Amino acid sequence: MDAKSVVLAIADISGYTEFMLSHEKSLAHSQMIVSEVLGVLVEEIRPPLELVELEGDAVFMYAPKDDTADTWPATRKAIGEQLLRIAEVFASKVRELQAYSICLCGACANIEGLRLKTVIHSGEVVFPQIGRFHRLSGVDVITAHRLLKNSVDEDEYILMTEAAYGDVEFPQPLETFEGEEVYGVGSMRTYVCLPPSSDATVDDFAPGEFALSGMGVEILRHDIRHEYTEVANTPDKGFHFHTGAPLAAMLGYPDDVVANTPASCMESFAGTGNPFSLGEIAAGSNVVDIGSGAGFDSLIAAGIVGPAGAVVGVEMTPGMLHKARQSAAEAGIGQVEFREGYAEELPVPDEWADVVISNGVVNLCPDKAAVYGEMYRVLKPGGRLQLADIIVQKEIPDEAKRDIDLWTG
Repeated sequence: MDAKSVVLAIADISGYTEFMLSHEKSLAHSQMIVSEVLGVLVEEIRPPLELVELEGDAVFMYAPKDDTADTWPATRKAIGEQLLRIAEVFASKVRELQAYSICLCGACANIEGLRLKTVIHSGEVVFPQIGRFHRLSGVDVITAHRLLKNSVDEDEYILMTEAAYGDVEFPQPLETFEGEEVYGVGSMRTYVCLPPSSDATVDDFAPGEFALSGMGVEILRHDIRHEYTEVANTPDKGFHFHTGAPLAAMLGYPDDVVANTPASCMESFAGTGNPFSLGEIAAGSNVVDIGSGAGFDSLIAAGIVGPAGAVVGVEMTPGMLHKARQSAAEAGIGQVEFREGYAEELPVPDEWADVVISNGVVNLCPDKAAVYGEMYRVLKPGGRLQLADIIVQKEIPDEAKRDIDLWTG
């Protein structure tokens, strides 16, 4: 394998381990946050920079070096522009995540502590093929990674070795100071550049747009899944809301319906009302149950519509889906199907349903306009909604809106 001259760059998200706390929620949220940030960094990588791989909380890149070519001056500038662009995109994403966070766990409360530190080194590498993968290898690859452990006190910086200093040209002058890193194999002269402060602020992102924030919504969905996975798998655990047959009795479901429902389905029932009390559903109807959970309301609807009708239960929690499908099989009901999906993106054709039912689900959805839009889309002309849910009659304080625990149950 021939060695090739390259510029190596590693953009490392620091502050990651500090907020990956031992609490289960913090750990899961920190992984989701870092994955989101890494994703936007990867989207910014374009030639001359090439992505080598993601390394935990870092992005490893390289650019082919040819300082004998007429295009090299432009390449040097393009590398510098991209690295500053990556730093700016990182800062903007961190501010966005801060603005749309509704969680108080260790990870979400400390998003602002994330920083981007980039090291750059030039040298020679080889590209060995391991199976169907190519990787960068060589002493200079090791050197670049070793530089991640350095003595720089700044929170955010671009650290370049002497070998790389002439291979990167930034589009604007940066505050730069010289340094030296000492390792077991000897010392290394470095140049530390401070990227310009980002103009992005938390105020750039409207709190009312939380429902449109991909990461904010995914964290909320993660916690809702976690909560209702517990309801599916450990129904006797005890929750801050009522569940099971006692809840069904409180909400006015007939005793014979409860008695004839498979026990595994009944024990994991959770809801806020009885959607069937709002009107009769005709035999032969098509029904969509949004947030079908363990399948209680879907099975009731399937019994009402009979073999000539059809029921689709839509649920985003795998544990609940598994339980609902098992219950339908146990009850021998073939006109009900459970599909994985979200209330904001129903996996149901346009104008398919005669009736849409839902029980205590809309209040869990941040983008309620999208939910109602989907209900309207799947309903036939003249179809109707039968929804049981929670409605408040006074303004909700901002601090309550930003408490994820109040969204998930």
